[in-house]
Amino acid sequence: MTPETHGSVAVPVRRFLFQGSGKGYFVVWLVNILLTLITLGLYLPWALVRARRYFYENTELSGARFSYHATGRSIFVGWLCLLVLYVIFFINVAYQNVLLQLCMMGLFLIFFPWLITQGLRYQMLMTEINGVRFNFYASPLRAWWVMMGCPLLVIIASVVVFSLFVTSALSSGSYGAISVIIGIGTLVLLLGIAIMQGVYVAQWFSMLINNLQYGKLKFSAEISMKKCITIVVLSMLLFVPFIVLVMVLVMPSLMTLQENAYAAGGDPEQLAMMMGPIYGKLVLSYLIYIAGAIVCFLFAFVKLRAYIYGQLALEGSIRFSSTVAMGRMFWISVTNMLVCGVTLFLAWPWAKVRMTRYLLENTHVHGDLEALTLEDHGVQPAKDPANLLARGLSFYPAVL
Repeated sequence: MTPETHGSVAVPVRRFLFQGSGKGYFVVWLVNILLTLITLGLYLPWALVRARRYFYENTELSGARFSYHATGRSIFVGWLCLLVLYVIFFINVAYQNVLLQLCMMGLFLIFFPWLITQGLRYQMLMTEINGVRFNFYASPLRAWWVMMGCPLLVIIASVVVFSLFVTSALSSGSYGAISVIIGIGTLVLLLGIAIMQGVYVAQWFSMLINNLQYGKLKFSAEISMKKCITIVVLSMLLFVPFIVLVMVLVMPSLMTLQENAYAAGGDPEQLAMMMGPIYGKLVLSYLIYIAGAIVCFLFAFVKLRAYIYGQLALEGSIRFSSTVAMGRMFWISVTNMLVCGVTLFLAWPWAKVRMTRYLLENTHVHGDLEALTLEDHGVQPAKDPANLLARGLSFYPAVL
């Protein structure tokens, strides 16, 4: 614990610690894989629970460790319910029962967001620290708007605008104008996708945090939609130089190849000889593209994480922060990918532990935790059929 001074008051600052190891998780991971293969996949729910429990029980805050009480059986029952629904839908498809297909799809679109939130609630109720459990509840209408309604509206608006650009381009009759207008339309479509992602992130974390409890203590956060959209748009703009570099590397060679291929009359041997000099450029371009995608994703992840944790509060007095750095995240991500590739993913447990430790040790809690009055909420998981079904979706990612 390190003190942080606000005015004349010293505020305690703690960070999360991860006490697990690559070797320890490797044993859990290997047993999970073997039992899942032996049981033809039936053990997978228990494997997922065991893996999550390992990480929870090795995560420490101020000397206390988290615990996770979900069972593989509860997840398995949820998956069975989902499988039954899938089989019923497949039977309707096989017998061309269009009405029932449409009804099932409609029910899915209406109730899927609610099932996701109920699955998240089960996750939180099964998570505990200091003998106090978490809880989460969001209204079904709010969940539907965040996960379905708003993203669909943004997508529809983006597609409509793009279609208008394409229609305008085709009616112009000029190839130059067509190229320019379609190019602008494509940029508008990409901007629409970025806006949709920013809106979704802002609404999702606002819904998640402001309906989250630790015992009877409530979390809160004011998430700016404008800030989230700006971060996502900037991350996409970071991708542009990589795309331009790929085009500069590849396009001249491809144009030359096209001209020579026409002159060669499609002879396979000559075409193979012509392709030889540009193989290296193609490989380099692919690597540049992958690097650009990683940079784009990590920029959004790091900036959104820092912003959202900076807005997060528990009962107003406890604040949070993230000090995850872009450069370090890029190094860990790339080296993890390389090591996993070289070892045919045998090093995955070490890579997972390495990333988890870095994220946790750069997540800080500001405030006097000892001053909090801890009291469990007493809520128990519902056992009705819908909630049993929702447990099968309880591994939906909830945090950054």
